[in-house]
Amino acid sequence: MKKIYLLFIILLTLFLTSCSAFKTYEDTNGEDDYSLQEITEEMVIKNKGGVQIAAVSSEVTKDGVTNIKLSVGEFNGVNQIHVFRKGSYTVNVNYEVTSGNSRLVITDGSSIIKDFNVNEDNQVYEFTCEKNYYLKLAGESCGYKLNVEIKK
Repeated sequence: MKKIYLLFIILLTLFLTSCSAFKTYEDTNGEDDYSLQEITEEMVIKNKGGVQIAAVSSEVTKDGVTNIKLSVGEFNGVNQIHVFRKGSYTVNVNYEVTSGNSRLVITDGSSIIKDFNVNEDNQVYEFTCEKNYYLKLAGESCGYKLNVEIKK
């Protein structure tokens, strides 16, 4: 029994230590300015990983259409939401930021291909990719709701 408690304490310590490795950000530019202050474009392109609090997500694929729904109370970091493999796509985005700073992009791993507007529904983007593209969201103390429909 003591071994179980010891193992639990070790695992809890490792978990808490790993969580503290992620940086949290403050929204210093006001409620109506959603631009990122500390996360750079290079970080958005190259990084993934962050800390989410109060997150609900679903991803359903049926008949070649993928629907992704995310609702997050607070997010700090860069989240890779979807990988687009070689092919042609139509993406419809509904993107609402409820707090903090945020940026939603499609990147090819070396540059930003598409920036989506904050608090705008029915943003349609069509593209063809010969290599992997990535849908990523960067957030600084960011609360958001995101619905994405992807047709291949």
